[in-house]
Amino acid sequence: MANVEIRHLLKRNRIPENDVNLLIFILYLPIGLILILLRSVLLLGLFILGQVLPDTSVSQKLINKIACLGLGISIHIENPKSKENVNVYVSNSLSIFDQIAVCSATGAVSPSCRTTLEKVLGLSTYCFGSVTNLDNFKNNIKQFIAEKKTPLYFAPEEKITNGKALLKFKTYPFEFTNKVQPICIKIDRPFLDISVTTIGSTFISDMFYFLFAPVTNYKLTFLVPFEKTSMSDDEFSEVVRQNMATSLKIQTTDFTSNDIAEWEKRTLTEPPPRSQNRPPTRSLNPELQRMSNQVKEVLPHVPLNVIYSDLYVTRNVDSTITNILEGRLHFTPEQPTTSNTINQPSTSSSLSSSSPATGASTYGGKTLFNTAASSFPKSASERSKSFQERKEQLIASARRRYIEKHNLDIPF
Repeated sequence: MANVEIRHLLKRNRIPENDVNLLIFILYLPIGLILILLRSVLLLGLFILGQVLPDTSVSQKLINKIACLGLGISIHIENPKSKENVNVYVSNSLSIFDQIAVCSATGAVSPSCRTTLEKVLGLSTYCFGSVTNLDNFKNNIKQFIAEKKTPLYFAPEEKITNGKALLKFKTYPFEFTNKVQPICIKIDRPFLDISVTTIGSTFISDMFYFLFAPVTNYKLTFLVPFEKTSMSDDEFSEVVRQNMATSLKIQTTDFTSNDIAEWEKRTLTEPPPRSQNRPPTRSLNPELQRMSNQVKEVLPHVPLNVIYSDLYVTRNVDSTITNILEGRLHFTPEQPTTSNTINQPSTSSSLSSSSPATGASTYGGKTLFNTAASSFPKSASERSKSFQERKEQLIASARRRYIEKHNLDIPF
């Protein structure tokens, strides 16, 4: 992928949109529901064990095994002999349960807020406090390493992606030791191609599909450990990231977890852009046709089908003009034509003259108002004021042309 954009790093749909996958999903649905029921019973037993058993390495391994069985997780270590005893393991981030696979293979624990659900599921997590208080968080980790002699696992991307590229690593996981072993994770779901996570998905929704899918395969590959030597933490993290990307045969990006979160938030909150697709033309509304022609007189460069499409939703001339001026409608501008009705074909011609001083152009003896602002105001209040002024001028210009066209005895 030559240019990786944020949208390439997140999947929108759980199931690929094709007839074959949809048919397989429908046929598998009864089996998946039965699996959810059976695995939920198993996780309920895990809940009881999590409350009864002491928090030791032996009980943690037992709970981890049951959690893998209950979530349908299968772990395959490609090169187990390459694993070394280090204080810190790091990996790419592909799912909410990466730590189950990594901690099962390494015996490490993962820093977390240690919620009740995490403890119940045996996620091999340990609470070191909140990352927002980074100094306290780091001190707790250093004390844990010194006292427990237990390795730690970090996912320095700090945001789950689809694995097509590596995000910028956080540097704090590389501050606790001079030797780090990277682990490359790959995930696949045979028989049923269901995405592990999607845009806007939650912990519960992702967990639901772990219970639903027949099996989720984790393939772990241990890379050669890297030593910091004289490098800074930032340089050290970048060396590790580049080597992981090479092993995974993917690119690295400059995007951070915050960039992904902001993009995801905008994508989920902003309405999708409207297209210029023509609405059903089998029964054109005469009133909407009349309103479309009114808007066309004000904005002659906007295609009639685009105007009609928006009026079909807004039913208001002013609202449609506002949507066009604020860029909510996507269309290819066209040259003003001699026809201004929605049922007649248009004939293209060019503007005969323009007047920069007035911001207007003439065509066929008529004045067409230019909607563009002379400059882009810096503040929101100035932009709003400029927009209102241009809108009023557009409406006044359209009113004047309408009066002239019909020879009405009405003052401008």
